[in-house]
Amino acid sequence: MNTHARDVTRERSNSYSVETVTEAMLVLLKRRGVDYLYINSGTDSAPLVEAYARLGESRLDFPTAVVSPHENLAVGMAHGYTMITGKPQAVMVHVSVGTANAVCALMNAARENIPIIFTAGRTPLFEKGKHGSRNGYIHWGQEMYDQAGMVREIVKWDYELRDGINVEQVIDRAISISTSEPRGPIYLTMPREILAQKYTDLHIEQDDISGVTEPAPDPVAVDALAQAIAQAKCPVFASVAAGRNPDVAAPLGALAEKFGIGVAEAGARYVTLPSSHPMHVGYNLQNLFPEIDLLVVLEGDVPWIPAVGEPKSTTKIVHVGVDPLFSDIPIRSFRADRSILSSVGKLLGPLSAALERATAGKDAETQARKAHIRKLSDARRARAAETREKAKGGARITKTWMNACLNEAKPKDAIIVNEYWVQRELVDFEQTGTYFSLGSAGGLGWALPAALGAAQASPDRLVIATVGDGAYMFANPTACHLAAAAQELPHLTILCNNGHWGAVEGAARGLNPTGHASKHHPAPLSDLSPSPAFEKYVEASGGYGEIVTDPADLPNAIKRAIKVVQTERRQALLNVICE
Repeated sequence: MNTHARDVTRERSNSYSVETVTEAMLVLLKRRGVDYLYINSGTDSAPLVEAYARLGESRLDFPTAVVSPHENLAVGMAHGYTMITGKPQAVMVHVSVGTANAVCALMNAARENIPIIFTAGRTPLFEKGKHGSRNGYIHWGQEMYDQAGMVREIVKWDYELRDGINVEQVIDRAISISTSEPRGPIYLTMPREILAQKYTDLHIEQDDISGVTEPAPDPVAVDALAQAIAQAKCPVFASVAAGRNPDVAAPLGALAEKFGIGVAEAGARYVTLPSSHPMHVGYNLQNLFPEIDLLVVLEGDVPWIPAVGEPKSTTKIVHVGVDPLFSDIPIRSFRADRSILSSVGKLLGPLSAALERATAGKDAETQARKAHIRKLSDARRARAAETREKAKGGARITKTWMNACLNEAKPKDAIIVNEYWVQRELVDFEQTGTYFSLGSAGGLGWALPAALGAAQASPDRLVIATVGDGAYMFANPTACHLAAAAQELPHLTILCNNGHWGAVEGAARGLNPTGHASKHHPAPLSDLSPSPAFEKYVEASGGYGEIVTDPADLPNAIKRAIKVVQTERRQALLNVICE
């Protein structure tokens, strides 16, 4: 089912003839730039059902409703659409139980600073005597003392709409808080009696919401950073999530090349710099720590893993971000000689000007830095090419071979939404907005729903979800493929099927390298056999499915699947049996 709001051709007006609080809320969301309402319906949705059913008569302009058969799908699609467009979208789930199902996906959005207007119904307040009051058995069992308590730690703001009289103020505050830095989801609950409340002649008080400006850096801190760079022999910017803003790439690349600064994509959840950029030094900070004498972490919640490797004790470390302390994480103690409160975009212009002053008359030092960084960059690219070449001709499909085949087959503007097997060292990305990865919260089941949202935002580009068998099952694939068919969202899923939870097995061996679990494969509690015929899931919703077992056939299998998506406009899935 795909419920679209009617096209509205009349002139833009601040006055609307609405009948209920629900209609007023939906008009407001649309006026504030919300394109879609991803909804998992329940008994609390009755006022919304009535509002959308009345569109033929009301001629109001609502967000397009996307029926989502699972809450993880609804939040994931909103996440995917927003990560491409930057525009926050709305989600509505069914009271307490729907909220509980959505917590995992909501935590992913929170840790990735994705603004979402996340709403839920609330069990009717009254047992009888009021329009919208309780009339079903579940209306007692689903009530909680503090429904919002489930998500309060991971949203920026939570509130309950208590009367229709201030619906505009509540919606505007929700959007303002969600879209201010650091961005993130909010939670708004709405009792059914309030949604069903009579409301006439909505008059929108203000046409636009005044936005909060991005934080800019302290000039003294910028000058100090410029001086530190000018004195360093191997300064490196380590971007974890700075690439969330695609406008950062060009000025960052220009600054790095002009002043001889390396750029590493540590954790690499976005494309911050083209793979071919001469100052791009790679994706693994641990390998670079012996070289780095100044590390500038850009939007890095987890810039390195101390148990694996840390910067030298003599390395100066600076953190930059809209919340450089990541205050929503309970414990985080990465060393910092200085922390600069600023968006990366607001830092680069002042830093460039400060570097002009700091490096004046020091051309030899700048050229030496450039030469050293280029050497590291060239070596990194040579290693990647050698690794891809060595992957050819194996007896079984490996993740390395999958990466080599993907690198060869994907169009340059394809959008990769990764939840498992893509290794940034082996796959080249030359454009911003072409790679997105599961964030540090690690809530599995993210990539496939997010890929659908990305396909909705970019209907003319190929979208590829790269997942493992475990992550695919977490995504509730039946719901995802149904939604893809209903919304006409062709995309490709490439599933690396190794029959177990590799992260679980790896964690066990990492904790006890010579322990009992090291002698088992799959390790206990990680076995996912017998493996289903995953390719049949997509076929059940009219898509193309194929199982791939022969390494020699993988390149052509990917080409076949891409052709189906691009020419037949169908969803496709490759079930790749790999090590």
